[in-house]
Amino acid sequence: MTRQLVICLAILTTLVFCGCENNAAFKTPERLDAGLVVILPGIEGESTANQNIRDGLNAAGVDRSLQIWHWGRPVPGVGMILNQIDFLGNYIAGERIAQRIMEYQDEYPDRPVHIIGHSGGGGIAVFAASALPEGREITGLVLLSASVSSNHDITRALNHCTSGIVNFYNTNDLVLLGLATTVLGNVGGAHGPSAGLAGFNTPDTSGNDEKLLAYQKLYQVPLTGAMLAGATAHYSTTQQSFISTYVAPWVDMEAWPPKPDVITKKPPPNNTETLVSTKSDLNGGSSEQPPTTDAN
Repeated sequence: MTRQLVICLAILTTLVFCGCENNAAFKTPERLDAGLVVILPGIEGESTANQNIRDGLNAAGVDRSLQIWHWGRPVPGVGMILNQIDFLGNYIAGERIAQRIMEYQDEYPDRPVHIIGHSGGGGIAVFAASALPEGREITGLVLLSASVSSNHDITRALNHCTSGIVNFYNTNDLVLLGLATTVLGNVGGAHGPSAGLAGFNTPDTSGNDEKLLAYQKLYQVPLTGAMLAGATAHYSTTQQSFISTYVAPWVDMEAWPPKPDVITKKPPPNNTETLVSTKSDLNGGSSEQPPTTDAN
């Protein structure tokens, strides 16, 4: 298992692009006027993985401003580890993302705004939505293999998303989102499985009414074999074909969830499991209460 972790980190290093954000082609007046999609990379920073996310959205006809925003240290190797374990810095990074989004909204009011976060960027996406002040909302979050604790309380983030949060998770992503996050911690500081591995735990029916209401806007999508298309576990959610088929509908449609036939398109044979469901459907409504170590 340790050897697999080293191999995964080596792959991450080879994917990295260093330097400034390269969003000029996707910041045209027409795209900015249509809306904003913020793509937050994993701990490796801008890479082919998040470039693929943007390419997949573009190929699917998403006509909004598709921008990759940096949030961590653009240093290969050690920078990735620091991005994973700088828990306080990661919350501050979320606040910076929230501020940039509000600057866009001030200039382009009432446009749709989505944040798509992969791996560590999924955690930063949650922190950004949570950092928005009262009266400020975005349309929704799309989390891809997110490195944020399964126990993280996302009530505040959900309350700042008009459509909600969709979490794509992969139970095969055990090395990076199970072993590594148990040893190093998730980007929010809690040690243990990530929501990108097992989904978010949801409050039980006897819990806080505000939380129960907020969690009705949480949609969790378990990845099946047909959706993976032979890709490595952690990067299965960044493949262009995956993004165009399964992610773009969440960005394009005003009402969530998109219709299942839009999401699945070619469902795997003999698969009767609904791909779009709330976590309460998956676990019978029970959940572990979020710990104070990884909550706002």
